[in-house]
Amino acid sequence: MKKILVFLGILLLVTGCSLTTKNEEKKFNIDGYGTFSISNNYMIREDHSTREKPFFVDKRDEHSERPNNISANGGTNFYSIDQELEFKEAIQRQMAMQAKAYKAVLTSSGGTTDNGYPVLRFNLEASSQKTVQFYVMGDHKYFLVHATIFDLKEEDSVIEAAEYIANSFTWEE
Repeated sequence: MKKILVFLGILLLVTGCSLTTKNEEKKFNIDGYGTFSISNNYMIREDHSTREKPFFVDKRDEHSERPNNISANGGTNFYSIDQELEFKEAIQRQMAMQAKAYKAVLTSSGGTTDNGYPVLRFNLEASSQKTVQFYVMGDHKYFLVHATIFDLKEEDSVIEAAEYIANSFTWEE
């Protein structure tokens, strides 16, 4: 177990995503964007993660072929932090096309993270799976937390973990 943790720490440092452990959570840094925390119940899925976009699964789903998963990444856009409505409409247009293709229902809402940043939430629900995306807004940038849920019995816990990431996120200065 100790060797695995050392390997994970080295891998994260080399890839630009760093990890620190605090009691019941792990803290990650995405270079150029900021830091976030995730529950110790989740582990990084190395075979699907990249430097810019780590994927996490519940430790109980480690060997599942189709685990519920959460990814996190940053990106840039044309919208200032004051253009929340315009950004929401742009994302909603893209997701509406996906909803139509998969015969899914799209809903959205907005609010503020625990750290005071505007956050947009999009839910895309089909008969056999659900996607929930949290966009934490910055000035001409965003931090996206994307949860994909295949086992709908675990929906609440996966969404709670994804929301925790979004709420814990802090932009780099």
